[in-house]
Amino acid sequence: MRNSTSAGRMLMRGFTLIELLVVIAIIAILIALLLPAVQQAREAARRTQCKNNLKQLGLAMHNYHDTANTFPPGVIDPGASCDLAAAGSAGRFWGGHTFLLPMIEQAPLYNLIAPGTGCGMPAATTLFPATTGQAVLQSPIASFRCPSDAGDDINHFHQSFATSNYPVSEVIGNVNTRVRIRDILDGTSNTFMHSERALRREPVGKRQTGAIIFGRTSATDAAWKFRVNWPINFPNPTTANNGHGGDAGCVRHNMSSNHTGGAHFLMSDGAVRFVSENIATNPAAQSTTGCVAMNVNLAGSGFTMQNLFFLNDGQPVGEF
Repeated sequence: MRNSTSAGRMLMRGFTLIELLVVIAIIAILIALLLPAVQQAREAARRTQCKNNLKQLGLAMHNYHDTANTFPPGVIDPGASCDLAAAGSAGRFWGGHTFLLPMIEQAPLYNLIAPGTGCGMPAATTLFPATTGQAVLQSPIASFRCPSDAGDDINHFHQSFATSNYPVSEVIGNVNTRVRIRDILDGTSNTFMHSERALRREPVGKRQTGAIIFGRTSATDAAWKFRVNWPINFPNPTTANNGHGGDAGCVRHNMSSNHTGGAHFLMSDGAVRFVSENIATNPAAQSTTGCVAMNVNLAGSGFTMQNLFFLNDGQPVGEF
């Protein structure tokens, strides 16, 4: 009986307070270790999707080149042949990405907006079809959005058009340009084609203005293209939250991302590279009082960022 009673007491014994606290502490430590790993895995998946978006954009650019024997212009300015003011499109031009829509499985959208029949790009709130349709120029397209970017699908920095995170290089896609592969004398694997640009409206001091999908706004050409005046992830100094005012140094043309340490770039051969924000860059390209024009002379020896930007600077490109 004594042995039976002792065994029963042992079976009924529960955790002491100290043991319970130790178990809770162990569980808390395990959760603390697990959560960062989960977050890192999610970010790795988002980075992979972002890289794939740029890869698909590169394929579309090369398919366009195969058809037209040129890369698409950054935007199309119809010039004197079109009265943009009368058409209600003053200063707004259709962009090259619009003409890539059929090549990224967006042919119905391309046919709906019919950019080849209009005089210029209408306002973002324009309805397609007129009066009965939707404001499709404000509709997001996943292929132009980095999954790591938490910015709005409508870019209020750029007149409320649908946001893009992938502006094109100024030297590949500028106004009415017709750049061909044979024009890229430095080699397609050594020349930028597209970059990332994040959209971040807050907080002040860390803003990035993103881009838009369909073309140029009436306010700025930064809506569709990037330059290499500033280092990657250099914040925009604008004090506005719905425009680009106060950006005397044209930081709105920069490259940025929400990926730690740099941003993805699409090279002209279709490869995608992650470029460190510490890449060597020419400080002479920077000014806080005005825009420094992108001149090939900025691509001096050792300035890898500028060397990768220009098509024919003739400078060797080191590791990046």
